[in-house]
Amino acid sequence: MKRLSIFIIAIVSLSACKKWLNITPKSEISATELFKSEQGYKDALIGSYLLMTNSGSYGFESTLGLVDVLGQQYAMPGTTHPYYYASAYQYDHLSVVPKKDNIWATGYQAIANLNNIINTIDGNKGMLHPANYAMIKGEALGLRAFLHFDLYRLFGAGNLVNDPSGLDLKVLPYVSRYAKQITAPVAGRAFLDSVAADLATAASLMAKYDSMSVELNADNGVEIPNADLFYNNRRMRFNYYAVKATQARLQLWRGNYALAKEAAQEVADKGMRYLVSFNGGNINDPNPVNKDFTFSTEHVFSLNVQNMFNVIKPYIDQFGPDGINANTSKLAHSGTVANELYEVNTKPGMSLSDYRYKELYKKVSSTEFLLLKFTYVTPSVFKDRMPIIKLPEMFYILAECANETGDIATAVDYLNRMRISRGISNQYNLPASLSKEEVTVEILKEYRKEFVSEGQLFYYYKRRGEASIPGTAKAMNNSVYMLPLPQREIEMGGGN
Repeated sequence: MKRLSIFIIAIVSLSACKKWLNITPKSEISATELFKSEQGYKDALIGSYLLMTNSGSYGFESTLGLVDVLGQQYAMPGTTHPYYYASAYQYDHLSVVPKKDNIWATGYQAIANLNNIINTIDGNKGMLHPANYAMIKGEALGLRAFLHFDLYRLFGAGNLVNDPSGLDLKVLPYVSRYAKQITAPVAGRAFLDSVAADLATAASLMAKYDSMSVELNADNGVEIPNADLFYNNRRMRFNYYAVKATQARLQLWRGNYALAKEAAQEVADKGMRYLVSFNGGNINDPNPVNKDFTFSTEHVFSLNVQNMFNVIKPYIDQFGPDGINANTSKLAHSGTVANELYEVNTKPGMSLSDYRYKELYKKVSSTEFLLLKFTYVTPSVFKDRMPIIKLPEMFYILAECANETGDIATAVDYLNRMRISRGISNQYNLPASLSKEEVTVEILKEYRKEFVSEGQLFYYYKRRGEASIPGTAKAMNNSVYMLPLPQREIEMGGGN
């Protein structure tokens, strides 16, 4: 990979901040200066998260923008829509190229910052508290693996269970050094092995300190300095359970169902004791200030994207900037498709009790449903939270692993637990008599309902190698699922 122009972003002291991203860049300083202190490592780590919140990355395009458009989550009214050509998989169109290229560039820029931490921290281990050393290095390694894997999910090969030849393709570089030299792409197998190795090391470093309590104040005999509140709000950082959740994603991508189940089960069991829990029902609160539209207690890993609504608003409003004419850029659901997905005509009691149908749509007409997941009033308690990994995904992974290994009853049980958590009465429980194919259909329904505006549906289709997907007549295969690398990357020798 070409060497990007990288700056380590130093951040003002976190000691007065309750939310780690309620801060602004202080300056761009050299790594030599930055890593003279423990605080420098903290600042550099936060700088990487700040890069990820960019609208060209997880602040928009990697979530509800480009990646969700590729999953056909939205109705496309015509060629004038800014995402029309992306929805048609015309990756060389001028409206698509900068979006996909920015995801690549921002991802590798954040990785470069993390490498500067990882490559220097052992040499400075003596000046760090043991807990800070383990947590910062582990978090940086885990986040490096996560970012690489997300780049692979977009630009690398899918359908590896049915077509393992994708593991031989040399597409992406796994960049583990902060250096001037270009990093060559490696075969998919080696790339994913490196993701797994980084995640394993991260888990071993963080488990002692980060697996007991969300605020790291459990009485477990482990000293964790937190006077500056650096370890607060662990759901908004790449914590131990985010490592385990990413392991589950990775192993499912490779078809290693036993390992995927093991990792997802730890999040569903132990993580639910110390970090996450199913939503507490405040989606039903009549006061819009208190509505938790993204079910934030279920976030295994999320980002605090400052002023996120300013970026999203032009794409979810009913009207254009003049407040009168229709918004021609909106990313909305077709009412017809939504009603079919939620089985409104056949099971109205079930659909009308589902929080996602009842609370997360603004039904402006019978054919147009606007999306409310990221709306809020000015003093909202839950604004600016972008979910990156959520608890429901772990239950869907567990259901898929059980289904693929012949344990249909267990798969159905996991799905029913999720459906109940969304307000659906147990009278509508799925029967254990479903076939494997029918369970697969139900899992897909859940992905389509749960991950609207979160960028996960496209990866579900790609991972499973679906030849056709709802919303497009396009024949889907790796030539469509694998986004082309940036042209400059190809010219520098990538993707060979």
